Amino acid sequence: MSTNALPLRKDVPVNETWDMSLLFPTQEAFIEALEQMDKKVDAFAKEYKGKLTSSSLLTNALRDLNVIDAELSPLIHYGTLPITVDAGDEQAAINESKIYELFETVGAKLAFVDLEIGQIDPSIVAESLESYPEAKPFIAKIMRFKDHQLDQTSESLLASLHSNLFSFSQSYDATKFQDLTFESFEVDGVVYPNSYVLFENEYEFHANTDIRHKAWESFHKTLSKYQYTTANNYINQVKLEKKIATLRGFDSVIDYLLSDQQVTREAFDRQLDVIMSEFAPVMRRYGKLIQEKYALPTLSIKDVKLSLSDDQKKISIEDAKTMLTDAFQLLGDDYVAMINRAFDDRWIDFPKNTGKSTGGFCASVYDGPSYILLSWTNLMSEVLVLAHELGHAGHFQNAYKHNDAIVPEASLYFIEAPSTCNEVVMCQYLLSKTDDKAVQKGLISEFISRTYFHNMVTHLLEAYFQREVYTRIDQKEHLNAAKLNQIFKETLEKFWGPEVEISSGAELTWMRQPHYYMGLYSYTYSAGLTIGTQVGLKLLKDPDKYAKAWLEILSKNGSLDPISLAKGVDVDMTNDLALKSTIAYVNSLIDQLES
Repeated sequence: MSTNALPLRKDVPVNETWDMSLLFPTQEAFIEALEQMDKKVDAFAKEYKGKLTSSSLLTNALRDLNVIDAELSPLIHYGTLPITVDAGDEQAAINESKIYELFETVGAKLAFVDLEIGQIDPSIVAESLESYPEAKPFIAKIMRFKDHQLDQTSESLLASLHSNLFSFSQSYDATKFQDLTFESFEVDGVVYPNSYVLFENEYEFHANTDIRHKAWESFHKTLSKYQYTTANNYINQVKLEKKIATLRGFDSVIDYLLSDQQVTREAFDRQLDVIMSEFAPVMRRYGKLIQEKYALPTLSIKDVKLSLSDDQKKISIEDAKTMLTDAFQLLGDDYVAMINRAFDDRWIDFPKNTGKSTGGFCASVYDGPSYILLSWTNLMSEVLVLAHELGHAGHFQNAYKHNDAIVPEASLYFIEAPSTCNEVVMCQYLLSKTDDKAVQKGLISEFISRTYFHNMVTHLLEAYFQREVYTRIDQKEHLNAAKLNQIFKETLEKFWGPEVEISSGAELTWMRQPHYYMGLYSYTYSAGLTIGTQVGLKLLKDPDKYAKAWLEILSKNGSLDPISLAKGVDVDMTNDLALKSTIAYVNSLIDQLES
């Protein structure tokens, strides 16, 4: 007997998929817009290159650049999102390649903008900003980075080669979603297919120990066969980042990657070290509860994602919508209307299907939809995922409404704060709706597992691993698959201590994360969780005071640095007090589970 494998994309319900026609009604319209964009960029370069010598010309250039940025957004999302839900879609692959070509073309032709603005007389820039003050954050970003700019020829060359130089992420995705096939496994006469989506969305959490452990063995057996190719791909990415960092005058690749975030090395190290030393013992307590609930003689890394909840009640998509709109009434009518649009206008892609990316994300189009990807399981954990991704949607819908397209996005250090805030609010709302202790226990368990385990522990382990890899690259140490495995295994052992057995295959976990191809993104989850937790608790305690302040901060986008954004809602990230307070909050949740 065999279980059913995931359906093909063509066989999933269309009404549960996202609607790309909101951006372009047809493929032909997309191609026409691509061609028009190419002409628009050529005209911009002809009009302004080498001529930004007066405030009026600079103002006109900035306004025209704003139009280009606004029109690029739907092009980029239409061209890159469909491949994430169906890796085997040939047209989606062609469109994605067209977008990478567009990146190169636009980057190379517009490389002069930052260089020329960095060299203009400050008085001309100031006069231009009097006419177009909305561009101040854009100019500020250029000025912060101007000492690290190369000459125009070099910048244009780097931009024109961008998709070739930074193709490691695409190679990783091709290996992950197209090359890797996992052996089925049998338990009690039933044959179970395995895949990335099935393992990460179902088997890792499966209450049946035989299914969970055999899925682990099947999954990691395949990973091990591709560890050398994947390691070579990742190490080359890191080496390239180091070379560019050196080229731009940075002593450390970590400092280079942090520069765009407007975050100090001290703040980066503090996040990692405090979590490793003070949050690890809290999660070991959580692991002990799992071991006791399932009567496991030994707790292994294969078991730590088990749920403490006994409530596996199925939740429909419509029920989830009702829960979400009720929970976020405290943020006002506009926020609730945004959630309704996300469901009604098909911004969300729910189905599980072959070739779909794992995990979840939200990608917002300037003056357009915020597309959300997830794999709906009909469980409470997915309601929290939806709340999380809608936090991103609410952030950028608000930010884009109040800022021109030319304004940079908020720092990665802040990006996960709105999403985490939503999870805090959602969980506390659900807890307030029941007096049933078993249901409350299940909710708290899902909250810890989904929000703090996944978004803080998982990403901390990634970030701790990354820091060690980048440090070794700075020190010119030779790296290979064996060393990457060793670094990750030692990271796991340090976090979990002797309480958790680090099973064979766990050292390959670094192979599963796409975040390594996004610079220093992983550690920012813990910063976002810290800010988001504190804001969520403030909103619940005093919504009249903090709802307006929070929405105001969400409207700022990149016009403020991340420390100032947090400060706007009374969260101080200049020291470790907010982080320690967040850890204490999670500890209090575990106290509730224990009692």
